Amino acid sequence: MLNELGIKIAKINKDNGWNLTTPKDWDDDYKITAVVALISTECAEAIEGHRNNDFDNFKEELADIIIRTLDLSTGLKIDIDAEINKKLEKNRNRGFKHGGKRI
Repeated sequence: MLNELGIKIAKINKDNGWNLTTPKDWDDDYKITAVVALISTECAEAIEGHRNNDFDNFKEELADIIIRTLDLSTGLKIDIDAEINKKLEKNRNRGFKHGGKRI
């Protein structure tokens, strides 16, 4: 499901002239880090939307986080559906509030 959405996102980005990430970029000291930094920026923008009580902006920034993440995973040929399912299974077995953290 998310893999299909990632393909759609990558096509839109390519059609709009954006330089897509590819598996060859893995060894680039800049490209992957820059894209992950952009995802982090979208997270910060979501925080600002919440701080400013702007729910519409908050929703849009959450969408941007997912769009950028799926664009990256698609470009790197990561089966994000499988990775999410593996992580969910790992989390299922971690126990109640594992690590004793408050949040």
